[in-house]
Amino acid sequence: MKDPFSYSARWDSVGLDCAFCKYEKEVEWPNKDRDYSCISHGIALVATIAEDGFKEGEWFCSSFENNGKANNKAINELNAMKIELEPNILYGAYGKNGNLKEIPFNEL
Repeated sequence: MKDPFSYSARWDSVGLDCAFCKYEKEVEWPNKDRDYSCISHGIALVATIAEDGFKEGEWFCSSFENNGKANNKAINELNAMKIELEPNILYGAYGKNGNLKEIPFNEL
């Protein structure tokens, strides 16, 4: 899927991530226990964590619900394309060739 984001948030980021979703499981950072997950889908989000235990990249799914921390422009960009998002896919910014990264939930 083509990446629709303008990367206009802080430090040229999207400003949208599982960390800004109301379904995020609260964990300690750095997440050395590697137990970061999505409460809504019951899936592990370890793929979004770097070896040092901190977040790597910006990730979201079709069920993303803002917890009040996401960038407003990114929310508008997400809402404009949300109908095109497949369920049970974790999407990531900074993909190749202008596309989003995609990880099926069953591979997490």
